[in-house]
Amino acid sequence: MSDSYSISEQEFLDRLFQKEGAALQMLFETYFPVLCHFAGGFLPDVSLAKDIVQETFIKLWHSNRRFDTLAGLKSFLFTVTKNACLNWIRDNKRLEDRHRNAQGLVPDEEDGTFNNIVLAESIALIYNEVRTMSPKMQEIFFLSYEQGLTVSEIAVQLNMNVKAVKKQKYKSLVALRTKFAQDPKLLLLLLPLITK
Repeated sequence: MSDSYSISEQEFLDRLFQKEGAALQMLFETYFPVLCHFAGGFLPDVSLAKDIVQETFIKLWHSNRRFDTLAGLKSFLFTVTKNACLNWIRDNKRLEDRHRNAQGLVPDEEDGTFNNIVLAESIALIYNEVRTMSPKMQEIFFLSYEQGLTVSEIAVQLNMNVKAVKKQKYKSLVALRTKFAQDPKLLLLLLPLITK
């Protein structure tokens, strides 16, 4: 920069620190296009890149930071510009995600309500299929799944032998596995029943 102008690097940095408008104008004319090109590599729009670079120069002007070298000043300009671009990208992504969530296009993965609804609907599908089974199979299924009883406990409660309970439970699980073979998520809900 000192080659293009008649003042030394140190004199230029001193004038900039003293908030001399001519020094800022000189810096702006030299680095504005360079920083715009740099920001344009991050951002989708040239006018947005220009806005961010202008904000970089405003931050420089409002800061009381003194630069010892031109390299330190350039590092500051590029770092502030890059961080502003990355912040814009992050904020814009959050805004887009909120809009999609508000429109119901993308469920919020951290939203337990959505997951609970999906789980409830999945259980309802299983229960609807169980209701098409024989009354004894239904009873065994519900005692096992809803009340968490083991095969032995079910046998005692229904006054049946353990082998008969196991057979009924096995038949109900085979029917469910056959019905929901194409939906592995529903099959996963049945795993607790298989282990009892």
